[in-house]
Amino acid sequence: MIFNIKMFESEKEYAVVKSVGYESVLKHRHEFVELVYVERGTAVQKLSYETINLKQGDMFIISDDSEHSTRPTCDENEFELINIIFLKSFLEFDYSVFQPIVPFNTLHLPEIPAMINRARKEYEERRAFCNEAMKGCLYFLLTSLARMYEAGVDSKPNKNRNLTYVMLAVKFIADNYSKRLKLEDVADHVGLTSGYLQKLFRKERKTSVIEYLLRYRIEQGCRYLVETNNTIVEISEVIGFSDIKNFHYAFKKVLGMTPNEYRRIHKNKTMLSAEEK
Repeated sequence: MIFNIKMFESEKEYAVVKSVGYESVLKHRHEFVELVYVERGTAVQKLSYETINLKQGDMFIISDDSEHSTRPTCDENEFELINIIFLKSFLEFDYSVFQPIVPFNTLHLPEIPAMINRARKEYEERRAFCNEAMKGCLYFLLTSLARMYEAGVDSKPNKNRNLTYVMLAVKFIADNYSKRLKLEDVADHVGLTSGYLQKLFRKERKTSVIEYLLRYRIEQGCRYLVETNNTIVEISEVIGFSDIKNFHYAFKKVLGMTPNEYRRIHKNKTMLSAEEK
């Protein structure tokens, strides 16, 4: 079964979808929350500002309208993915803790797949009080993941400390991208030399610290362009660019179009979507 946003729209509040051997999901964005669990195989999750490698047991949350896509990297018949999607209004939770998007491996926590399968069963059987049961499953899964974010490391025993440093760097960037950040600032925060942090970051994230920061800023810029009427100059300042020329250059380098072009295209899409509803 291929994950279909229209399928969810007809369900109103939540849906559980298991995808087996599906093809690449093209870039898309949505307003609902998406819990993703890799049941089998490997894949690449591509965001506007980075690419994340996924493996069996990985779980993560997409709780904002970030543009993203998924591409399996294993044999088609070896890939299985479970998506639990729901409206934020269905479940009260502090979704801000799931920023930035980071997958945590849960293979050493058998209760995670057990709870995901329970949620799937509740959704398929639709017995009495299924909404309450679904909320219980989701609270357990979200709380488990939030605690992993809080710890900054995988739940896996004896996990390499390298990921902890990278996680701290990623969180620091998410909290401070609007400031005039340098590599040294991030390295000082996590307590490493700039060179060593750069080495760890490239190993875990397949990109440099500064390139990650640049793409993260562009992602936030996209959000401001669509969701606000701020001028391009105002937006460039808010997301941490020193001047408008640097913002224009970086934006076009990453997305292949100017900020004004992006705003025109995506605001029109938003208006058309609102009219359809």
